[in-house]
Amino acid sequence: MTGQRLAERRGLKVEYGEEPVLAWRSWALSGTGTGERLLLRPVAGRAHPWPPRQIVRATCKRHRSHDAPEVDCRCGLHASQSIAILTRTRCPAVLGRVALWGRVVEHDFGYRARFGYPQRLRLICQFCFWQHGAAVDTPHAVGWFPPDRLVPFCAEHLEIARAIGMRPWRLLEASAIEQELLGAYAVDLLGMFTTDLLAL
Repeated sequence: MTGQRLAERRGLKVEYGEEPVLAWRSWALSGTGTGERLLLRPVAGRAHPWPPRQIVRATCKRHRSHDAPEVDCRCGLHASQSIAILTRTRCPAVLGRVALWGRVVEHDFGYRARFGYPQRLRLICQFCFWQHGAAVDTPHAVGWFPPDRLVPFCAEHLEIARAIGMRPWRLLEASAIEQELLGAYAVDLLGMFTTDLLAL
């Protein structure tokens, strides 16, 4: 039985649209910051990175017999309806708005989709994001931790990180990394956060 027929049989509403669903997502960031390409990586698990300038297509790792997303599975490209939910994610380095299309399954707090691609991106200090949500400024520096993990820091949290022994091997200029990221994915900068933007 197809996912659509199963959903209809359970009394779930099935809608069709011509425009992508816009949602929020956070990513970890990898790369060396020395000219090698930067990659957006899911913050959870060991999923594959989102390749630059390529549509991301979801697959199901557990049940290869169905296309992702399936109603009764957790597969698909996940995104949130609210930025606030993302403040619980593990080690976010980039916040962005993502376009989702194809089969999209809606849940109470977000979506799972078959296809997706980032629409707008912004580096964030994960510590500021955890404490203050979306009302954060652009990070001051990006720390490189071997083998290829990049962590943006505001000036205050960089000092705290150093004080507790979290010392990056190299510090990179945040604005240069952000511009390199935007160029790699051919997307625009996610603007400063306003009430209108948060309600999107």
